[in-house]
Amino acid sequence: MLTRLSLVLALAAVSPGAAEAAPGETAPVAQATQIPFGFTLGDAQQPTTSHVAKLGSDIAFPPGTFDGALGGLTNTVPITGKLAIPPANGYFVAFRFMATTGRVEIVPDGDASGTATVHTGKDKDCKATQTNICADTDVTAKVFIKLSDVEVDGKPLDVGPDCRTAQPAAVTIKALVPISLPAPPVKVTSTFTTPSFAGCVGHEDVSRLLTGLVSGPGNTFVSNLTLRCFSTGCKQP
Repeated sequence: MLTRLSLVLALAAVSPGAAEAAPGETAPVAQATQIPFGFTLGDAQQPTTSHVAKLGSDIAFPPGTFDGALGGLTNTVPITGKLAIPPANGYFVAFRFMATTGRVEIVPDGDASGTATVHTGKDKDCKATQTNICADTDVTAKVFIKLSDVEVDGKPLDVGPDCRTAQPAAVTIKALVPISLPAPPVKVTSTFTTPSFAGCVGHEDVSRLLTGLVSGPGNTFVSNLTLRCFSTGCKQP
């Protein structure tokens, strides 16, 4: 694996963007290393789950993906990625007695971004991930939370087609993750604040009602991250 690591770094060093300019020519701009990766979010042991603090209820989402690029394999480098989580149906008990259901959709507000500090050594820094290469990641995804198909006590509550948080929620994942295969899943957790809702207008504006029921701090995001690919076989960034 160290041989492979050396090869990757050597290829980056001799890339066209890193070549020296001939006499009298303008030096080309160095091209940043972009190494694609892909993770699957959620599995049978730990599905992607969000706990709504105010309602005391959990929403379990179908498996999703996080595909992105790592800006190198040495020290601390930038990391970016696209988060995709399918919608899920949630069940809540409002006011401690009123059954409420609804469809919850996670809508990314641009790409997730952050940093990754790369480590090597299966029996040293990467012992927890059981891999030869791993990374301490600090990545923030900004997402809108959208609601639809809401029913209260079995009766439809018209929230309109554009009912979502007025601002994106910031979900930050700090975890040691594998970046070499094969790799076991890694459980990640995050605590975030759900902003107030806006645009929840059907027969009337129920944005304030939903804000009172759902919005606030102390919500959690939990998932198993499983490395699907790294470099070879991944989507290009």
